[in-house]
Amino acid sequence: MPMLKEDFLKKIVLCCSLFFFWINSYSQTALTVNAGSNTGFCLGNSITIGGTPSASGGVQPYTYLWQPVSALNAANLSNPNASPTTSTDYTLTVTDSTGAKVSDVITVTVLPLPAVSAGVDQTILSGGSTSLNGTGAVNYFWTPTAPLTNQNSANPAATPIETTTFCVTGTDANQCANYDCVTIEVLPSDELIFYNSFTPNSDGINDLFYIGNIEFYPNNVLEVFNRNGKMVYRAAPYQNKWNGEIDGHGLPCATYYYVLDPGRGKPIKRGGLTIIR
Repeated sequence: MPMLKEDFLKKIVLCCSLFFFWINSYSQTALTVNAGSNTGFCLGNSITIGGTPSASGGVQPYTYLWQPVSALNAANLSNPNASPTTSTDYTLTVTDSTGAKVSDVITVTVLPLPAVSAGVDQTILSGGSTSLNGTGAVNYFWTPTAPLTNQNSANPAATPIETTTFCVTGTDANQCANYDCVTIEVLPSDELIFYNSFTPNSDGINDLFYIGNIEFYPNNVLEVFNRNGKMVYRAAPYQNKWNGEIDGHGLPCATYYYVLDPGRGKPIKRGGLTIIR
């Protein structure tokens, strides 16, 4: 009889163990895998792929395998960095500790860079100006910025005092960026170059009456008259600082007339200039 009682107790323990194993197995959620959402990035960059989290359920720990393995910093991470050069479908397969396997796929689209061009090299005389010609992008940013009228324009005016290489970074609608450079060669010259219109609206672009190479004539005298012959401005010497004001008040939009005595035995220069507001 004691032997039968011991066998009976063993059977009860075994049944309880099987019951709790069944309960535990039933309560476990199925293994699920999330490779992330389809995404894209600009050529030459990289992107982190995988979900948040990339696996759940099942029985941890998990084993991760991304395929293809090319252009990944590691194929066995839950969230590797991908840097393919062409659009690629990546498959993530996750295996849990019981051997269960589940896979998911993500498409990584590689966006091309814009074909940005800064235009062709140019040659100008010292004191002269030229227009830069950026193409191929939606937004532009030129450097160096100092001798430009607007560094964010596709076609800013450039007035370099020495030979300068200008580079433009252009971005497209996808915010992908590319760049190109152009060289403006500046030939030495003391020829006076008059820019006969200016827009004194304090935006930092073409706000002053500018005379190219005026710095070579330190004894110059400039006088500006309205159409009635009244002098509205005088400077001796002129140093490219007039913003179209008289006695602290802006002159109205109109055409005025300048008389410049350069000095150095050079002939007097006369012409018209227009204030645009």
